[in-house]
Amino acid sequence: MTGCSRELADMLERRRIDICAVQETKWSGSKPKEIGSGYKMMYHGSPRTRARVGIIVSEKFREAVIEVQRYDDRLMKIMIASDSAKIHFFSAYAPHPLLLSICSAIRALGQETTAVPSKDFVIVAGDLNGHVGTEKNGKCAHGGFGVGERNADGERVLEYADAHELVITNAWFHKRVMHLLT
Repeated sequence: MTGCSRELADMLERRRIDICAVQETKWSGSKPKEIGSGYKMMYHGSPRTRARVGIIVSEKFREAVIEVQRYDDRLMKIMIASDSAKIHFFSAYAPHPLLLSICSAIRALGQETTAVPSKDFVIVAGDLNGHVGTEKNGKCAHGGFGVGERNADGERVLEYADAHELVITNAWFHKRVMHLLT
């Protein structure tokens, strides 16, 4: 366990966050790791890359995780059993637009989302590197709040969300500008 992972676990505990998607992790391999405060991180990544993903789960939800699927360095999923349905929680990371096109990342995410049974729930968390802007422009996934101008990658993210009946939660609630930018 590193100092940063312990710090992250402490912050998740303080904010009472039970499940968290992380991107650009430094650990390679595909195994669970205790990071402190009862949190376990499931991660996936090749030693040759730097853009790895992971999902951190609190002790409260560990027993509910019934499956972990690692697709590639940029996409993984855990399946959580609840009383009423299964929850498919994805951690996704699309490459920076200047490095690679995000089309393949969105396409892979779309394929895996399509494979989820319609009675189950889908949650996608991550960094998709698209700017969805401030305007809804007929997109059901956009709530009318956001920042900046929509770019082509943001349009792809919105098309993906609309096609799978998902919403971009960061664009549904009014927030201070400093909380919209990372």
